[in-house]
Amino acid sequence: MRHIGEKIFSDEDQRLFALVSSDRNPMHMDPIAARRMITGRQVVHGIHILITAFEYWKNDNNSYPVSVDCSFTNPISVGDKVVFTQTDDQEHGIIIEGSINELRCAHISIVTAQERGPGESGSVSAENDLGKECCCPTDLAGPFDEAPEVHAAKKYCVKLNDTDFSVKFPQAYRLFGNQCLSAIGALSYFVGMICPGLHSIFSSLNFTLNRDAENQDTLSFAVRKYDARVGLFDISFHGCIQGGIKAFLRPPPQPQSSLQELSAHVRADEFKGTRSLIVGGSRGLGEMTVKILAAGGGDAVITYASGFDDAKAISDEINKVGSGTCEILRLDLTADPVESMNIDCSSLDAVYFFATPRIFRKKAGIFKPQLFQEFFEFYIRRFYELCVYLEARAGTKQIKIFFPSSVYVCARPGGMSEYAMAKAAAEVLIEEINKSFEKLSVISTRLPRLNTDQTSSIVKISTESNLEALLPIIRSLNKQDSKPL
Repeated sequence: MRHIGEKIFSDEDQRLFALVSSDRNPMHMDPIAARRMITGRQVVHGIHILITAFEYWKNDNNSYPVSVDCSFTNPISVGDKVVFTQTDDQEHGIIIEGSINELRCAHISIVTAQERGPGESGSVSAENDLGKECCCPTDLAGPFDEAPEVHAAKKYCVKLNDTDFSVKFPQAYRLFGNQCLSAIGALSYFVGMICPGLHSIFSSLNFTLNRDAENQDTLSFAVRKYDARVGLFDISFHGCIQGGIKAFLRPPPQPQSSLQELSAHVRADEFKGTRSLIVGGSRGLGEMTVKILAAGGGDAVITYASGFDDAKAISDEINKVGSGTCEILRLDLTADPVESMNIDCSSLDAVYFFATPRIFRKKAGIFKPQLFQEFFEFYIRRFYELCVYLEARAGTKQIKIFFPSSVYVCARPGGMSEYAMAKAAAEVLIEEINKSFEKLSVISTRLPRLNTDQTSSIVKISTESNLEALLPIIRSLNKQDSKPL
């Protein structure tokens, strides 16, 4: 195995590849939308990773690819440092892998030939009917968001664009030619914009070059199978390249209950006269908490780091009903001092700390110090700074604070050691705060796995009720005799 290159994909790279492929799925292009997806960050187009691997390929024999087999085992996000390695295997051909922190994210197998040969016309006739009576969506303003059965009943044709790949991807251009490169880019367009479309994850592909159709300017697609158990599409395609794709239908952003739904579980005046601060209240458990408080007539201030539109939608929903009220403040704990909130702490009865980095992360091995440091910054250093800030400004008020710990401290799945260690350390810190601070009383509960964007999964995993987990905690914080649990 040899090191052949490294790349950190940027926003500019995302825009360029979206331009040449026409794949403008929000998971690739919109950092605000991407934060509500499984990855929590913009994902690099899988096909962009594949073509980049061809740019780094050390083609010592000056050969040409005949067939390619590629799997994307872990998503690569904008800002990740991807290390490309190559193994030359006489039995299996060329193997190129892309890894982050020694965790394999892409595996590419290439079978080569010394010269360009004619296409294998024997398989062409069997696939030619894919183009008959098919839908031809072009230049879509946004990705399809259709039920799987809609795609199962259709066949599609995608017209290849005439973008010049020679400047940005010179080696891939030499290996494949512009027409085939455009076809490879069209695979990204089909998965990200058509099927599965909006909620898609490109899992794997394989293709051979069909030289008999190298001047064909369309690719034909058909869904061979859909496995509803895991949301997996098996798709065939045919044109100047021919082969198959596997792509998952990933879960959409996880909605929380509406204010109206929660009103059936909370007395209308249960939290009337209280004022709460929810740090990280624009989605997930923070969103659920502010709605519970508002359903009971409570007033609240929520902070957001980047999701202003999400925070405003929550505030508008609450203020329109007119039971409780909701204000919004920007607070990015990766950059902003807590003083920037400029809030009257003496008016607060309770504070809820739901700010968090991404929980599920890419890594190999059992422990990464840098990853632990990221969790430490949120759960320990910045939480402690918030407590110091509140203690100094509480006046005569006694403020109750909720810090969500996790059952992963004592029963964690693989790969969660840094997260669990940081939560455990925060529990120790909270014990010291409760001993030493005069104005604060911190409650920390080890929550089970609940339904949020961070915990969603392609394979459905059982989660407990957000309402049943949070409502007793909120009630506890709003009792005058509340004590740390």
